[in-house]
Amino acid sequence: MREIFTMWKDTRMIILVALTAAIYGAFLIVFKGGIPIVPGVTEVRPANVFPPVFGLLFGPAGAWGAAIGNTVGDIFGGTLDQGSILGAIGNFFLAFVPYKMWGATFGLVPKNDISPMTNTLRKLIAFEIVALTGSAACAIIIAWYADSIGMVPFAFLSITITVNNFAAACVVGPILLSLLYPRVKRWGLLWTDIMSVEDVAPGKAKSLGSILMIVGALGGLVFGTMVALGAAGQTIYGFDGEQGNWTLFVVMIPFLALLVIAGLMLSGREQFTDEAE
Repeated sequence: MREIFTMWKDTRMIILVALTAAIYGAFLIVFKGGIPIVPGVTEVRPANVFPPVFGLLFGPAGAWGAAIGNTVGDIFGGTLDQGSILGAIGNFFLAFVPYKMWGATFGLVPKNDISPMTNTLRKLIAFEIVALTGSAACAIIIAWYADSIGMVPFAFLSITITVNNFAAACVVGPILLSLLYPRVKRWGLLWTDIMSVEDVAPGKAKSLGSILMIVGALGGLVFGTMVALGAAGQTIYGFDGEQGNWTLFVVMIPFLALLVIAGLMLSGREQFTDEAE
């Protein structure tokens, strides 16, 4: 995870943060008045296609841009509140998880074809997996906090955010990547073209890290929802049941910790291998 800090040394990466935040924030603001799912909390968000795509293209700059862009959307969309901090963290992971998993695992075979282009079935499946995992990671972070403060029940919000995030990315994401990647590569703006390999921490257990990321995100979503339905009496389709349930709060902590541990185990260094264009 070293690169999420060392990237701030490079002016070009900072510019990519600003660019990502501006595009993501602008699209969020446009759709704030669209179709609300939970008024003041979330709405149908086509803009959620951008974080996983920008994560693959811009790496840590895409992750920071997603976090800042979501906050900008909350500020100018009139939904800035106590949940916006965890919203920023959740959106950070929406971009962070895809680029970490892609670079450390899915992009390794073959090593000379690691570009984030979904031009093969393997890469298309890889994109869908990393986008779904990132969507779930974002969802459980936000839903865990929202439930703990009595804002929105975990079961309803976690499923809603996951579906909302992934619906935008699963179809439009590969198309957007195919349009943007050749241009970004040509302009020398891929994060692997900008950052030096020394600024990216090596992965200690890359395959295990990817597995733990999936367990933390998707396992946390499934198991957390089961606990919310059982111990808290919540429902998937509404606001029924107890919020702020301590069993649910404690049960989710190991899954959230797995997201961080997996991030430390994964590396983006493999993406610095020379590509065959």
